Amino acid sequence: MKTNLALKTLKKNKSDSSLIPDDGGAAGTIAVVAGSGDLPARVIHQLENIRQPYIVVSIAGDGPPEYPTFGVGEVGAMLEHIRSNHARKVLFCGSIKRPSMFSLHLDTMGKDWLKSLGVRAFLGDDALLKGIRKLLEREGLCVISPQSIVGTLLTPSGILTKTLPCEADLKDIARGIFVLNALSKADVGQAVVVQEGVVLGIEAAEGTKRLIERVLDLKISPKRGGVLVKTSKINQDQLMDIPTIGKNTIMEADHAKLSGVALGASVSQIIDYEGTISLADEKGLFVIGI
Repeated sequence: MKTNLALKTLKKNKSDSSLIPDDGGAAGTIAVVAGSGDLPARVIHQLENIRQPYIVVSIAGDGPPEYPTFGVGEVGAMLEHIRSNHARKVLFCGSIKRPSMFSLHLDTMGKDWLKSLGVRAFLGDDALLKGIRKLLEREGLCVISPQSIVGTLLTPSGILTKTLPCEADLKDIARGIFVLNALSKADVGQAVVVQEGVVLGIEAAEGTKRLIERVLDLKISPKRGGVLVKTSKINQDQLMDIPTIGKNTIMEADHAKLSGVALGASVSQIIDYEGTISLADEKGLFVIGI
């Protein structure tokens, strides 16, 4: 990833529709595998707008309860439901908590998948998701991205807000990128918070919200300062997992008195782009695609 952060190269851009993959398709039913957060509702709303046939598979404990719900280990039952509704494309959206392997209630196919995944099941999220994607493809299913349906999600390059990062912020962003690139080799972390060159926190299993809450008491100064840097890991599978922020992230960053948020351009997504950027401007935070 290029990390040239000179302000003269950071121009404000809008979402580029040319980045939208042409794999959404109008033919066939799409199975939306839904976790928590705002993204599933936005994907479903867009599918209805374009009159694309779809079904929703909700993940127990995370996804919306009004749809057919399956546990993570109920692989066979979930696939049977998808096939019985003639779906051949699968779209993952929303956050899904990774359960303990020892707490999974695996059906027969779930046990077969666990054997096929092997060591991947005990590695980082990206390795696991790549393994799951291959198993889905082996079952004749095509995994597509949320961006193929809701094309304005990908983060544009440049400064996206009226508020600009200062020189100290740019140095913190560069430090954050360096740390994330190093961690990506171990398939760990999509986000860090850096203030004055000091890494206050690294996102692990707790997610971005808890990361921001945790660093509130670790800040070098109680004044506004520090940057949330969030981007994909090197060679991360963009179809099943992509770093995401939205208005809630801005509210959390403002509460922690951070200066702003830096996101990997074209490899992260902003839910409700206009609303999120408008809120950042209102709170005096910058958002930048790098």
